[in-house]
Amino acid sequence: MRAESACLDDTLRLITSSAVELIPGAEQAGIAVRTSGLCFESRAATGPLPSVVDALQREAGDGPCVESMRERRTILVTDMRCESRWPAVSSGSAAAGVGSALVLCLYTGEVHGALHVHSSRAEAFDEHSVDVGTSLATHAAIALVASRQEEQLRDALASRDVIGQAKGMLMERFAVGADDAFVLLRKLSQERHVPLRRIAGHVVDAGR
Repeated sequence: MRAESACLDDTLRLITSSAVELIPGAEQAGIAVRTSGLCFESRAATGPLPSVVDALQREAGDGPCVESMRERRTILVTDMRCESRWPAVSSGSAAAGVGSALVLCLYTGEVHGALHVHSSRAEAFDEHSVDVGTSLATHAAIALVASRQEEQLRDALASRDVIGQAKGMLMERFAVGADDAFVLLRKLSQERHVPLRRIAGHVVDAGR
């Protein structure tokens, strides 16, 4: 996971494929990546079931992943057909072919999402499944944080580079200093309600 942490998408796919390979009973896996509050987006599903379950949870505003993130704990659904905690999500999931599910919260001081694995069979997950899943989720949360930090760093470096190029072009074009060139970029950004990096990109593209 650490080797793949430079790319968030690759890291997420590695987490879900590892979950299917390592957690006893798992047939499909997906990750509900937290965006804000208890809102999330579905990522890296290994099959159709995780995406279906996530869609049902977003519509209902609740479900096993939401509860796992809210309470920072593991959620085990032994038989989706008999599950009464989230009626709409449970009935829809069972109709889609989910027999049982195991949901593991991904957190490192803060909640980053939930790893959820599914089986077409009821009672597919046991205590060993929970133990293995918990261990995997711990490593997955750390890898997820590392990938996000790496992406943020790359974005910051890219922004710095393009802003520097734009400043250089303005300095040459209008014979102004670096500070004045930056003030001009910032003014354009504020007047047009466009992020500074995008304004700088437009300047660089026009200069070329």
